[in-house]
Amino acid sequence: MSSHNHPYGKSENVLGFGEDSKVFIKEEPLKDMFLHPDVKHRKIVAFSIIGAYRKGKSFFLDYCLRYLYAHYPSINYPNNPVSNPTNWMGEEDEPLKGFSWRSGSDRDTTGIVMWNDIFLHTVERTGEKIALVVMDTQGLFDNQSSPMDNSKIFALGTLISSIQVLNLSGVIQEDQLQYLQFATEFAKFAASSSQGSNGKCFQNLMFLIRDWENPDDFACGIDGGKNYLENFLEVRSEQKPELKSVREFIHNSFDELSCSLLPHPGKIVTGVKKYKNLMYDGSHSGMDEDFKDELIILIDHLLNPERLVFKKYNGCNVKGFEYHEYVEHYFKLFQSDELPQAQTIFDATVEKQMTILVNLCFNNYKETVYKNRDALNNQSNIVILHDGCKNKALLMFNEAKKMGNNSHEVKFKKILETEIDKLYEEWGNQTIESINKIADEVEKTRVAIEEKQRLEREQLESEKKAVERLIEIEKLKAEKELEQARFVKEMEIAQLKWESEQKRAATEKQLELERMKHEKEIQHQMFIAEQEMSKLKLESENNRLAAEKIMEMKKYKVEKELEHQKFMREVQVKESNQKLEQERLIAENAQKYALLQLQNKAELEKYKKDEENAKMRLQIEKERLKLLEMENERDAEIRRKLDLQKKVKELEDDKCVIS
Repeated sequence: MSSHNHPYGKSENVLGFGEDSKVFIKEEPLKDMFLHPDVKHRKIVAFSIIGAYRKGKSFFLDYCLRYLYAHYPSINYPNNPVSNPTNWMGEEDEPLKGFSWRSGSDRDTTGIVMWNDIFLHTVERTGEKIALVVMDTQGLFDNQSSPMDNSKIFALGTLISSIQVLNLSGVIQEDQLQYLQFATEFAKFAASSSQGSNGKCFQNLMFLIRDWENPDDFACGIDGGKNYLENFLEVRSEQKPELKSVREFIHNSFDELSCSLLPHPGKIVTGVKKYKNLMYDGSHSGMDEDFKDELIILIDHLLNPERLVFKKYNGCNVKGFEYHEYVEHYFKLFQSDELPQAQTIFDATVEKQMTILVNLCFNNYKETVYKNRDALNNQSNIVILHDGCKNKALLMFNEAKKMGNNSHEVKFKKILETEIDKLYEEWGNQTIESINKIADEVEKTRVAIEEKQRLEREQLESEKKAVERLIEIEKLKAEKELEQARFVKEMEIAQLKWESEQKRAATEKQLELERMKHEKEIQHQMFIAEQEMSKLKLESENNRLAAEKIMEMKKYKVEKELEHQKFMREVQVKESNQKLEQERLIAENAQKYALLQLQNKAELEKYKKDEENAKMRLQIEKERLKLLEMENERDAEIRRKLDLQKKVKELEDDKCVIS
């Protein structure tokens, strides 16, 4: 069984059946949904499903909810990001949430249930604002529902839906078409009585055939369903007259007829005995793949933003606040023990449509009068304004498309005129003295405003000059500080360069002293070697050759040592030069970085000063614009009064011409 714990909405049982098939209505949820600020002025799309009990209507609607939350924001989830609408089926093992459902033979839905989170959409191409409501219905044809209950549900579902899905199992039965009899009779009566509309009474009807077992005759899906429905609703010569008649009026009652053939969803979904212990939670991992594929195509076909169908009465789109009045009115009509006749429902629909039209025209008169009456300056102009606004409201009534016949139009036009004249008695009794009093007060107010504006302009001009002087002083101060800081940094950089040069000269001198020391040591060693050679010459001839060899070895060793010392000295000199160069580069970079920091700091301070100055200039400009706006409003008020006086004079002239 599905969970009721949906994060954004819940099902509301707005209409149900009590004992002896008594209908009860819950009015508060209807008001909360259709008089919501984000819904009441949007055009309504009403999506519903109806049909035999325990055939998966609520299960189907819960997958429709998944699609809708993936494609549309709603009144409870207005910031829905709609980030991945292609993956709207969700995870394979995600439990189903939304309308209550369960597999098995006991029904779960009673009466008419609406999802209280209404979906919102704006058509990019036209800018039309749409509100979409989803409805579920009581399971029909069970042992708890009377034929009267079934007829009421079918009739109500047809009256309040713009997209109605008729959920059937296996095939369409002839006796199931009898429940469309109300729709055909209503359409028949409306066709003979309505004026100003060429459209059909109802919008879209889809026959949804579940567990289709004849794919060889007609393929599963929408195309196969189209062929099957055309074949079933075809009028043939051998048919009985009543069968021909119902087929003809079904075609004449709905703007669009369609059909979809769905295969069996799988044994896990339907709760076959072998799988009952699995506690199926609605996740699509338990569906057969062919059923899942067709389900995805079908739901996109019904609820795609490009295919949404508005609810209409007499060919006119219905907004949220109007739809609320129609639904509540229809529900109350069906509270009687008997099924209302089609003519009764049609008359009630005419009454409701006319009442809504009268209210719109009356409000138009009221708004126009209250918008312009403050500018009136004499009693005759009051009468002229009343006559002009009344004629405009009556013209609006005459040009609107209306249901019903001429007697309905005459009756409600008289009601409109009575309401307008009644309101005129309330506001039209103003005297010329009160009008003049208002004019004096307006003039005093205007003079006071002008004086106040003059003083404010003078004050603002003085403040503006003071601010400009302050800005100039701050600018000079900032430039002076920047110049001082730059001079200090240049001195610091010169000092660093001098210290670096002194250090390098000292290092070179030290290296020169070490080189001279090494040369002296080498000369000393050479002198000792020569002395030893002289000494060896005095030794015996026997030792001469050995001594010469030893001397040569010592000489070679000394030369090698001298070469090594010379190489090491060159390496030390090179390393010292590299170290000095690195220190010089580091010192230069530090100097550059310090100077750059100082410049950045000075520029930042200058930017802050400029920003503060800009804010002050902006404030001054705002005050100037405010004064200018007040002057424009005053001029506009004067022009509006002049235009109204001119318009009143034109109306008076027209009235004279008519007379």
